Amino acid sequence: MFKVPFEDEKPTFHSNQKPPGPSEPFVLSGTIRVPYTINRYLRDYQREGVRFIYDNYLKSRGCILGDDMGLGKTIQVISCLAAILQKTGTWQDVENNRPEFLQSQAPSTISRVKKVFLIVAPLSVLYNWKDELDTWGHFKTVIVHGVRKEEELARVNRGRCEIVLTTFETLRLCLNEFNSLEWTAVIVDEVHKLKNFKAQITQAMKDLKCKVRVGLTGTILQNNLEELWCVMDWANPGCLGSLSSFKNRFSEPIEQGQKHSATKRALAEGREAIQALAKILCRWFLRRTKALISDQLPKKDDRVVYCSMTDFQQALYRAVLDTDDVRLLLQSSEKCPCSSGHSRRKCCYKLNSAGVPVRHMYFSYLAILRKVANHVALLQSKEGTSKKQEKYVTAVCEQVFKKFPDFTERCKQVAFEAMSDPIYSGKMKVLQRLLTHFIERKDKVLLFSLSTKLLDVLESYCMAEGLEYRRLDGSTKSKERIHIVKEFNSTNDINMCLVSTMAGGLGLNFVGANVVVLFDPTWNPANDLQAIDRAYRIGQCKDVKVFRLISLGTVEEIIYLRQIYKQQLQSSVIGNENARRYFEAVQGADGQAGELFGIRNLFRLQTDGTCLTRRILEREGRVEVGIMTASTQATDERVQKLGCWEPGANPREHGAQGSSVCISRYLCTTGK
Repeated sequence: MFKVPFEDEKPTFHSNQKPPGPSEPFVLSGTIRVPYTINRYLRDYQREGVRFIYDNYLKSRGCILGDDMGLGKTIQVISCLAAILQKTGTWQDVENNRPEFLQSQAPSTISRVKKVFLIVAPLSVLYNWKDELDTWGHFKTVIVHGVRKEEELARVNRGRCEIVLTTFETLRLCLNEFNSLEWTAVIVDEVHKLKNFKAQITQAMKDLKCKVRVGLTGTILQNNLEELWCVMDWANPGCLGSLSSFKNRFSEPIEQGQKHSATKRALAEGREAIQALAKILCRWFLRRTKALISDQLPKKDDRVVYCSMTDFQQALYRAVLDTDDVRLLLQSSEKCPCSSGHSRRKCCYKLNSAGVPVRHMYFSYLAILRKVANHVALLQSKEGTSKKQEKYVTAVCEQVFKKFPDFTERCKQVAFEAMSDPIYSGKMKVLQRLLTHFIERKDKVLLFSLSTKLLDVLESYCMAEGLEYRRLDGSTKSKERIHIVKEFNSTNDINMCLVSTMAGGLGLNFVGANVVVLFDPTWNPANDLQAIDRAYRIGQCKDVKVFRLISLGTVEEIIYLRQIYKQQLQSSVIGNENARRYFEAVQGADGQAGELFGIRNLFRLQTDGTCLTRRILEREGRVEVGIMTASTQATDERVQKLGCWEPGANPREHGAQGSSVCISRYLCTTGK
């Protein structure tokens, strides 16, 4: 009978380089061992991770592997699965995967106790999991997703697979069908997606009938400590107590201890809470950082460019802040003048003059201010607003535009994409000079933006300048993405790739790039770090320069500083570091909005070149490097200097090109 050819061993990498590890199994217990075919490629810290997962599996409890991105969480899970399923990495696995009546008559030594594992992952990496499983072993896998999901679930029910791959949404929609099956363990990739205990997907994952729950994430704590509680409570229900007790015991003392003006007692209580939490977490949570592989990575220079808005931008920004609605918002928490004792927004001032609830206006105006801070042409776009907001936001923009008839007239005359004139965006003025510098140096640039409409403007600029570029956003199909990445990495003629932060910030390998520009910051620092890690990862041969563009004195500066606040919290709790205490603010604490939180901090404009970041650093007394802004107002493009360069540093080396652009070093830890 004709036999389909299979490789004798998996994995088989066609390379002259000898595997770094020993060609022997990694014994976990008794007959449970990672086959030598895999073990020879593992690093010591990865073996430690495999043992961590297996030890928790033996005890029928969940765990979280929280390693930094790029440290091989996927291969650690696959190694553990290969051991539990008693794989050999050889032809014997293929033989054992056959139906019994087709197997050779030689008795198998493999246990016939049926084990089926469920892997839940975002759709963007689902097929990558299938590829990795096929690369590292002979596993019987099935993907339950799309139109054939019922058919595939029936196949699982008949015992014809070992590993099932599905998405979060498919599991939520078919929870009853998944619960009709008996799972040995569930592995959830990007488990931080379960950070909101009220979310439907979190509830579905908690309702999945399976005791052994393994989560993978490099960013378990993205915004606040309650997210950490939620993810850990999914893995091991009740391991950190109730949410209210967690807040009292850990969240509140830790956050109070992070304040710039914290008393000695608050500092001591905060540190004590961090130590107590770390002692509990170490049983179920394991995290290693890129410091483990620092010798294999190039340098990363992470800088912030504070861009002054143009005169036109500032006028438009002020016009938005001067609207009656914004005044209504700013007064919304004050006591109502009717003497009811209630706040204005809950009493006589629930609605604006158009009948729109005050509580609905907050996000609408926040979206408008972010658009103006980036590029005023974005006000012509409905992107970033919900259908409920769309009509209202359009009316607001029309009201503001009445003060600027010339702009309105030009918008009618030219296409939206042609609005790359730098008078509409201080950032565009700075970016033009940065790009000129990068192209002269033959750098390859990844340019990220949250807004696809802004990518349209940037694309128009690239075409006008004759730049060779590629573009990747949410509309780019999976196969085309792979082609774009390969082409960019291998072709010297392509100067730039325009990338949507949310669509292109995960699962892509852009090691051909050595410059990353983040045109606009996100509320969640993990999103920006994911984008940076598209270029700064294993396989990168060049030093990487990162430039974050922030509109000076606007809501963007608050967004950026909130990123720092969140990363300080993460560094203290997860990284066990003594993070610097820059801020007075405490998130969610009444009366402690400080310089970061509350509506008044968001709806204001710091004028006259004032840099809030600098003021905070001066208060801390830690302006080691200095803060500099890229001035767009002076006709001679001179730099408005608020600090100083590093001793002995040459501004040209940092992309300053004499006096046109100035860069400030990113002063706070963002992860290596």
